[in-house]
Amino acid sequence: MAGPQVNDARLSLEIRTKSVEQTLIPLVTQITTLVNHKERPRVTEKTTQALVRVGQAVCLAVERFVSVGQTIATENPEISADMCQACAEARNAGTSIQHLTSVDATSHTNSQQFAEKTAMVRAARQLLSAVTKVLLLADKVIVKQLLISKNKVSNTLNELYSVTTFTDFVNCFSQFGNEMVELAHLTGDRQNDLKSDKHRAQMGAARAVLEKSTMMLLPSCKVCLRHPDCETAKQNREGVFKLMRGALSMIHHIVMDEGAGQANGHVSPVHNGDSGIGLDNAHSACKAFKEFEDQVEMIRMTGVTASCKEKLTGALEILVETTQDFTDSAYTSHQHRESILQTCDRLKSEMSVLLRISKNQRNSNNPSPEMEKAILRTLTAAKSLNKQLQDTAMDQASELFKANEDHEILKHLKAAGGSGDQQRVAEMTVKFEEHMQQLEEVCKLFRHIATNEQLVIAAEHNEFVLKNLGPLTLLSAQTLSQYPGSKITQENLDMFADSWESQINDLSIMVKEINDVCQGRGEKPVYLSLPRPGVIL
Repeated sequence: MAGPQVNDARLSLEIRTKSVEQTLIPLVTQITTLVNHKERPRVTEKTTQALVRVGQAVCLAVERFVSVGQTIATENPEISADMCQACAEARNAGTSIQHLTSVDATSHTNSQQFAEKTAMVRAARQLLSAVTKVLLLADKVIVKQLLISKNKVSNTLNELYSVTTFTDFVNCFSQFGNEMVELAHLTGDRQNDLKSDKHRAQMGAARAVLEKSTMMLLPSCKVCLRHPDCETAKQNREGVFKLMRGALSMIHHIVMDEGAGQANGHVSPVHNGDSGIGLDNAHSACKAFKEFEDQVEMIRMTGVTASCKEKLTGALEILVETTQDFTDSAYTSHQHRESILQTCDRLKSEMSVLLRISKNQRNSNNPSPEMEKAILRTLTAAKSLNKQLQDTAMDQASELFKANEDHEILKHLKAAGGSGDQQRVAEMTVKFEEHMQQLEEVCKLFRHIATNEQLVIAAEHNEFVLKNLGPLTLLSAQTLSQYPGSKITQENLDMFADSWESQINDLSIMVKEINDVCQGRGEKPVYLSLPRPGVIL
């Protein structure tokens, strides 16, 4: 008999990683074979011998598996009790399966065969449950290792924040670099192993922020050490530390499966600007279109009931509301704005016709030709509006990249800072901020038209980085204008300018990826401009 059950309140059996899932597949296949053969009224001697071999193989595999689990239990006292209990359950279930497959079933009565089948199913369930528990407990060890690595980086980052001499900084930064390499390996492996597309994209976004911030950390800290009384240098350095701490916090939440906005047991949506990896796409245009079209399609089966009419009207209101981000944008052309408004009016008109025709619909399960035509016209109007929003977003992005203002603005910003012309830096700051707003607007519109969670996260990630990196780049230019002869301040501005141009390149890749999907060129298994799993930061 199997031992007492592990407390399920302490260990959820939800599988969140590919490695655990793939480890279970061969076992599930073998067990399915055994259970299916037990259902057959007659089996040949050859089949019986094959089943005996499968049963022995399962038992042997379980023994090897259990030995590994027990080793893990010995090395990790915090999970030792649960691991040993799960291993005992697995061993008992494996032994039961071997015994049931070794029994000669050729001479058994129907009642005996039924009893054996029931016992086999019970043993199979116990084995799968126990093995899953062992795998999930082992995964807890991996999570623990990652969190230990993350905590090391956090602690060293706090030490870096407090150093006041170059010697201490060099020693501390060297240690920080080694710890970051280890964390990069662990987070890369974890990103690749996560089953959830959303969590993989979140982890990739957090790793991307860490990568860029690490490169900016060195020069920003050096400037503060060389010019300790410079206020803009302090703000510049403070911003980099804030980015890194936010990314480390996000990694913690993802690894602990707390999601983007869950902490201390409380869930709260994470919006742009809070962590940079928000997922509050509840009111994205793409999702609004999907919900509206689903409600219209539902009419074919249910007709327009009072409840259906209320849901349909509400879905249309949300859909029209999402279009306001496009029509209210200062960078939307007059032609696009008018087209969106006209298509919205057309959609409202088609739905009014649909609701009017539905009043005369007698058979709710079989729409009349007139009703079917009204449904199709409503769906066509919705698709036209969706296409209009996609075209608007793409045209904004095309105009932005065609102008290629980033290079010119950065060139003038560097020249003004290097010459100590603070007034010219202030003038270029205004132009840079206007350009930054336009970039953020493009990210917002592409978040609306993104068709899946990975693309939504990619758009929000780009918007967040631009929103935070832009002011830091300006601070580095202002610092240089105060100390135009300082080599360190020049290197600092160069680093932030390079990071900005790199982010613009990432944005262009994201725009192409989202546009390709919208144009029906397929959703490729890409990483959406985020670091590939396993890449060393």
